[in-house]
Amino acid sequence: MSNNFKNIVFILLLQWLPSQIIEEHTILDENGNQLDIFAYQLPENYNVNFKHPLLVAFHQWGGNHLSTFSTQFDDEAYSRGWIFLSPFGGSSNNYNHQEAQEWLKMGINWLIENYNVDHRRIYMVGGSMGGAAGAIYANNHLDPTEPMVAATASASGILDCERRAIEMDGNNSMTEWFGGNYDEVPYEYHRNSAVYFADSTQSMHYNLQYTPLYLDFGVSEPHRTHAEDLYDLLLGYNENMWIDTNPMGSHGFSVMDEVHTCDWLSNFELVDSPNSINVNIDEPERVYWVEVRNQIDENEFIRLNFNSSNNTNFDIFELSNTDSIIFHNSVDFNYNEILINHHTYIDEYYIGLTGNDIYFIDEIEAIGFMDDFFQPLNINIQNQIIWISVTEFVYDSISIYISFSSIDVNQDNIWDILDIVLTINFIMGNINPTEQQFELADLNDDQVIDILDIVNMVNIIMGE
Repeated sequence: MSNNFKNIVFILLLQWLPSQIIEEHTILDENGNQLDIFAYQLPENYNVNFKHPLLVAFHQWGGNHLSTFSTQFDDEAYSRGWIFLSPFGGSSNNYNHQEAQEWLKMGINWLIENYNVDHRRIYMVGGSMGGAAGAIYANNHLDPTEPMVAATASASGILDCERRAIEMDGNNSMTEWFGGNYDEVPYEYHRNSAVYFADSTQSMHYNLQYTPLYLDFGVSEPHRTHAEDLYDLLLGYNENMWIDTNPMGSHGFSVMDEVHTCDWLSNFELVDSPNSINVNIDEPERVYWVEVRNQIDENEFIRLNFNSSNNTNFDIFELSNTDSIIFHNSVDFNYNEILINHHTYIDEYYIGLTGNDIYFIDEIEAIGFMDDFFQPLNINIQNQIIWISVTEFVYDSISIYISFSSIDVNQDNIWDILDIVLTINFIMGNINPTEQQFELADLNDDQVIDILDIVNMVNIIMGE
């Protein structure tokens, strides 16, 4: 019996069941070509008015997007009120490469657009090749404006691709998807792994600090040390880890107790705005409240080790392989000074600042301090980002002083529904705005007060 025929029979049998219904969705590129396919299932008590957690299950090597329905995770999701997603990843041997991760993000976003998904409770689980997928996705996706992982569980996960390739004396699937052997393209192996044990400076395990990890494996697994070594490495750094101390089963999903796994995952919600950031990122992107805009060496990680207090006081302990960073949501009418302290040698880079209240800055000044010496720094505002050039000296600290004009349309210094009502009256011609009111209401600065300005006001009020 062919695999295709068995898959068709499997789908038909499941769809005959009176309760659980499996749906499939194809992900297309802009030209209509298929990129990937995934299967999903809504829970028994799905309610469009209620946010439902999402459980993503990654198949093992040789499987497909329907394979995970042979576990009990789809049943657990169904009864718990969770939406269930099972991605294919482009192939049966995808090894969690960058494109497979991108297609997964597209699939999650499609579900979010079409169903009421609780983005703060996206859980992931996988077996064997797929066992590391949740941690790898978490490493590579720390932007709070996009889908992030609240917690992830691994069954016999291949957590370190380079170590596993060495253990196996080569791995054809990894070579296919990463573009070569581990000694030819090491960066691809490291950026598509949960951890690189041989050299922690070239590893992304730092990024898992706030991602709860569930590590399971069989009693006779030859590579169970992947999980045990990662647990030891993160112990005291990641405060939410579970590891199997009484392993059973052989390999992959068979080693897992689905009820226990889901019970454990359900304890956690997403952490997306921590005070401390300590990461290695593989390309320019946003990480929590920091965004990187440039990568100097494309085959080296960008190193960030920052602290933040109230989004106005920042400590930079490590910064390398980039020359441009942005502190998001740091411009706030309630604070008139931003302080950036350097605890490491930083020479020539650019600081960006964002925030809803950037529209209402009256004056801004940035000064670099080095011992008893201080110097004004160049400031440039582009696309609602304040850019500060730090290009002449190595400063101990930088202070940014900001003064604001009246920030809201009715000038009571509070953004609320009254500002929207007044602006609607401007648009409808019921009230003629003063020159200052016009300037305050025209948030997108296009010299017209219209619905786009109302949208901006709603975002400001909602804190987005």
